[in-house]
Amino acid sequence: MKEYRIVLESQLGPRAGTLRLEEEKEGAVTGWITLLGVENAALGEWIGEHMIRLSHRLCTRVSDLKCVSVFRLEGSKIFGTLQNDTNTMFWHGEKVSDEKGGIEEDAGE
Repeated sequence: MKEYRIVLESQLGPRAGTLRLEEEKEGAVTGWITLLGVENAALGEWIGEHMIRLSHRLCTRVSDLKCVSVFRLEGSKIFGTLQNDTNTMFWHGEKVSDEKGGIEEDAGE
């Protein structure tokens, strides 16, 4: 399972969380987006060599939004957009290292 520390740039300011992804058969992806202490299941697929589209909910104390996020993976960095019926917000973050539990270094990038 791959894990990323992510930040959602929301209308109420940046919201830090995690994204965990597991690759399945035939390009399918499953995982979890944890934001504001809530784990939100995510299902999706690879839509290019470095891009994933995920369908998920984003639950908070005051709302439960049905969302689609598209992420672009660039080395240890991750970028993307979240869209729901009324808003577009931006994601950014970094991969968590599997060996040390820290952020992976950019190895000369």
